[in-house]
Amino acid sequence: MKRIHWLGAGLVLLAGVSAALFLAGLRLTPFHVRDFDPGAAIAAAAAYDAEITRDALGVPRVIGETDADAAFAIAWAHAEDDFATIQESLRASLGPEMLAANESEARTAYLVQLLRIREQVEADYETELSSEVRAVLEGYAAGLNYYAAQHEDEASPDLFPVTGRDVATLSGFFSPLFYGLGETLAGLAAPDAERDPSRGQELQVMLQDGPATELGSNAFAVAPDKSTDGWTRAIVNSHQPVDGALAWYEGHLISRDGLNIAGGMFPGAPAVHLGVNPGLAQAATVNRPDLIDVYALTLEGDGYRLDGETRAFDGRTASMTVRIWGPFAWRVTRPADWSEHGPVLRTENGAYAIRYATMGDIRFIEQAYRMMRAETLEDFEAALRLGAMGNTNRIVATREGRIARYYVARMPARPANADVDWSGVLPGDRSDLIWTRFEPFDALPHMIEPRAGYVLDANHSPFQVTLTGEDPDPAAYPDRFGIETGMTNRGLRATALMAAFDQVSRDDLLGVKYDGVYDPDSFAGHLQARIVAMDWDGAGAQAAAVVAAWDRATDLENREAALSVMTALRLFDAAESVEALTEAQLRNALTDTAELLRTHHGRIDPAWAEVNFLHRGGERVALAGGPDTLRAVNSIIDEETGTLSMVSGDGLHMLAEWAPGAEFPDVFAVHQFGASNDPASPHYTDQMEAFAAQQLRRVPMQAAEVRAEAVAIYRPGETP
Repeated sequence: MKRIHWLGAGLVLLAGVSAALFLAGLRLTPFHVRDFDPGAAIAAAAAYDAEITRDALGVPRVIGETDADAAFAIAWAHAEDDFATIQESLRASLGPEMLAANESEARTAYLVQLLRIREQVEADYETELSSEVRAVLEGYAAGLNYYAAQHEDEASPDLFPVTGRDVATLSGFFSPLFYGLGETLAGLAAPDAERDPSRGQELQVMLQDGPATELGSNAFAVAPDKSTDGWTRAIVNSHQPVDGALAWYEGHLISRDGLNIAGGMFPGAPAVHLGVNPGLAQAATVNRPDLIDVYALTLEGDGYRLDGETRAFDGRTASMTVRIWGPFAWRVTRPADWSEHGPVLRTENGAYAIRYATMGDIRFIEQAYRMMRAETLEDFEAALRLGAMGNTNRIVATREGRIARYYVARMPARPANADVDWSGVLPGDRSDLIWTRFEPFDALPHMIEPRAGYVLDANHSPFQVTLTGEDPDPAAYPDRFGIETGMTNRGLRATALMAAFDQVSRDDLLGVKYDGVYDPDSFAGHLQARIVAMDWDGAGAQAAAVVAAWDRATDLENREAALSVMTALRLFDAAESVEALTEAQLRNALTDTAELLRTHHGRIDPAWAEVNFLHRGGERVALAGGPDTLRAVNSIIDEETGTLSMVSGDGLHMLAEWAPGAEFPDVFAVHQFGASNDPASPHYTDQMEAFAAQQLRRVPMQAAEVRAEAVAIYRPGETP
């Protein structure tokens, strides 16, 4: 049960949790919101010293005296560009204080309380987070409060004043969603709930033996000895939704205390989660180790059985408030129990306890801060060893030419002789199955400065990286770790393409990054082979001939990609593998797609440029690439137009490169839309054409250069 359907974003899946969780405790009540004093927020802003620069594309680059000043300024700048999404994200951290707009938001408020994240933040904020990080969190909160004070009509009444603890709580809530907690909870509480494919991969990827249709991410690092020109290079290419709370916002934080990093940020958080500083580039991809355990509890009276005894639950009551009208709201209360294992879900199928790797740890933001400040491999690894992040692969390159691939996982130290299947639902009556420690950092399959001269990741097996004897040996890692062994199409292509180079030029590396081809061993490749091998007649034979002629590429002129890729999209979730699909499924998918294309395009083989699009507002651009290609364009079928619409994929991506002996890297980037989420802004769509054309623009990295290239320089609170 624990590994069912790794499709689906944690936040979206939480919305599918059974409404039965809220059957009790309804009552009409006046609601109370936070007491926000705009004057106090304006007065508090005077303590911060920073300026915001905007380049010709509106990208904010902030310069502060301290790191906290920079956080204050980026909060204001991001609020100018997308205040609504920041508020939407941060309201999720409020728990009982959230004034929920609907039942879905109430479920989120319930889960924050069930997981006791805010309670943990209140207990550990002063002791587990460094003074530097607390100052950054509070500076960021002050920037949002300052913006709200000057734009009261835009501010959510239940959110302001934002506190540093709110920001820390949001990070704590998001952290386990990245390694599957939302999927696990939804699978238990609502196993038959329909998932929304358009939001399918916001936080997770599917890595299992089956169709590799996941969103995922790409990352590459090439050492100078492997480069044709002696330069060190890295590609930072995380795949996120194109819109919403988990779409990348491009920011750049500089302080006179030494912070200087440009890269991707999430609404509601002051950290650059991946990007480039003067000494180091860090890219991130999601991995899929087994970091969550589910225990079936045996209930007895008001308690549960453990080691032959009846134990009492650690009982709490969660309170959710859903606005109805005027000054009134529904107040909903529900039990939020814990067992010795962790939080407890009571469902129609029984009671289950959950134990997850970062449970009770609020230091996600602490580790993110240390990582973005690290400029050497040693400092970056020291940040990783903090062990506060549940998962991610990290690909790193430094100015000294050092590269590494870290398989980051806060791996539970499960007993090796427990005689259970750790990937399934565990018996809840044995205390020996409740782990309390974690495997050492060095017990995981890292690759540091391999002789091959490069490292990469595309959400595939960490045991196939360079296709040489240097790759980690899977036999060295026990099954209870749950380390993935599957290969995505991106992984198949990236490893094969990179292994073929004796030396790698800049153009070679970018060519791999923008590769839009499906490997014969991918889902699409196997599907093509099955369709070609079947007997067809009439219109079906014509469609099968188009698929047979496909070179498995997704260039704009390709006339076979539309039918082939759209047919594959209809089948990705229909079975565990192409071989498990029935002939009826294959025939229906191919003929339905052919009819859709014929209806809307007048032919079954329109050019890919007539089918595959990125949309925003009234603008659209045609895109090369496709789902699970290295040029990642993950799309949904629009049955009304017979086209595809990108919902996730490449988005913000970057190239960093150091010349031999250079102090600063040359950095290049592009965003799928632009710097602003405001439809009235000129920067709402002004990068779409460059994104479609795969054109990167230069990113200034030094403060003097940032100012020289700015078209506006102003302080928070001023009009640019």
